[in-house]
Amino acid sequence: MTELYNTDILRWTTRIKYQERLKDADVTVTRTSRICGSRISADARLSGGAIADFGQEVKACALGQATAAIVSQHVIGLTADELDDIATRFRHMVKSGEADFPAKWADLAILAPVTDHPGRHGSVMLPFECLEAVFQAAETRA
Repeated sequence: MTELYNTDILRWTTRIKYQERLKDADVTVTRTSRICGSRISADARLSGGAIADFGQEVKACALGQATAAIVSQHVIGLTADELDDIATRFRHMVKSGEADFPAKWADLAILAPVTDHPGRHGSVMLPFECLEAVFQAAETRA
């Protein structure tokens, strides 16, 4: 378990961006991991099919916080297509331990050791599940 909570992961927990919730969001979603109880609530404003503004409240373990922090570095301008690609790659890494990300998203590879800890998969997937729900809700509203 110690390889999961390494210095790199712990450093990322302090870098979560967009921690203020949006008052006039286009979409608000909350996702909770059934296994560990980690929870992320996210608000987004979209423009032209991309996230234009974002806010979130992250109540998760260090792994969930680290994932949320890495994702938050690239959330503004994120489109549904890019999210689909990165979420698919991340899910593959969580299941297999094999990391294959474009350079922009390479920091996600530090979470590869989670593959050996199924009880932590739900927490690291929360940022992706929230963003998928944001785009689904936006599509439904359109």
